[in-house]
Amino acid sequence: MKAFLHKILKSLFLFPVKVNFCSQSIYRTLLGCLYLSDFTNDIIWEKRAEKLCAILIRIQRPDGGFDNGYDYDFGRFHRKGESIAPELVGLIALVEHFKRFGGNNIELAARRAANWIKTNAFQISEDQWAIPYGPYSSKDVMVYNGTSFAAGSLGIYLSVFPDDSLENIYHGMNNYLFHVMSTFQNQSGKFWYYSDQTRTDLNNSQRNKIDYYHQMQQVEVHGIAELCVTSPFQNEIIISASDHVAFKQDHNGLIPYYNTESDVHIWGYCSCANGFIMASKFNSVKREEYIERARKILNWITEYSWNGVYFYPIISKNGLVKDNNFYVRNDAWVFNTFALAIKEGIIDPLDITICEKNFDKMESANFSGIENHATNSRIRLINKIINFSLNILKHGKNSNSS
Repeated sequence: MKAFLHKILKSLFLFPVKVNFCSQSIYRTLLGCLYLSDFTNDIIWEKRAEKLCAILIRIQRPDGGFDNGYDYDFGRFHRKGESIAPELVGLIALVEHFKRFGGNNIELAARRAANWIKTNAFQISEDQWAIPYGPYSSKDVMVYNGTSFAAGSLGIYLSVFPDDSLENIYHGMNNYLFHVMSTFQNQSGKFWYYSDQTRTDLNNSQRNKIDYYHQMQQVEVHGIAELCVTSPFQNEIIISASDHVAFKQDHNGLIPYYNTESDVHIWGYCSCANGFIMASKFNSVKREEYIERARKILNWITEYSWNGVYFYPIISKNGLVKDNNFYVRNDAWVFNTFALAIKEGIIDPLDITICEKNFDKMESANFSGIENHATNSRIRLINKIINFSLNILKHGKNSNSS
């Protein structure tokens, strides 16, 4: 009954929210264009990067941070328009563009984003710093990965714009993140639980949740930072976090989203390849192994997700399409991964045709479109109606049975 009711209401009212210029869509595509500009020396990718950088600056929030452009729940309610720490990859994209092409407006935007970190970061102890995932929703850490994205962006920022006070925060964040990592007996490496383990508002399922896709996104940004400004503990973070996710990868190259069974969500799965590519730069013994792990991910995505125009966003583990919608944010992540792999010589340069076709598809949608992770007042209301109706049916059934 629940599935039937949900299906009917979804078709009528639960259609996805449209999001204009999700920050992830913009900065991931921008970084991909920069990678392809490096590889090809073709001015077309430079021009595309310039266009996307202008959009990124336009959508930067008045406080200097970045927002993904939609409501959602991360343990607290995040409202569209409020800057959040995970979107600080936007600062990485700004600095990467500035390093190649300069620009006073880009420098100003980067300095504003760095100041957002300085404003919202807080001291855990004498030598440890963190930042709230969503400071407008909660001043607590809530989710560890927000601190990783802040640290990663600071590493590359400080390589261009030195700042002693921010450098102290940068090293303190890496110290904190290393010391909140966990291990399992008989499993390689280390991992972060998704949620801050000092929280008192978590049930067992929430407390024990591990998100392997986000962990490799954390590896990627820590790697970007470490290549720019080395930091104590960061190298070990990169290697130990990668080793743990490598332990989870199967012979087909698949990696679970969470530490429970799930379908393959392509936007996150592809980012594991980015993490392995970055990790290969810090572990000479496992370099070729990590490159091969990344290559397996790219091959699987090409076989089961790429349809010649865009990437199907959700695939079952045995290759069946579970969602065939076009989500710009999903494609931006995969475009970024393929661009990085081409630049690093990991896949055939001819695969740039995938990037070209995919970029055209995203550009034709003005880098905006429906988003399956987003919520709004309509969706929240319908979900309340569904839950209310189910409770009535459940109580009615219990009354009849008695």
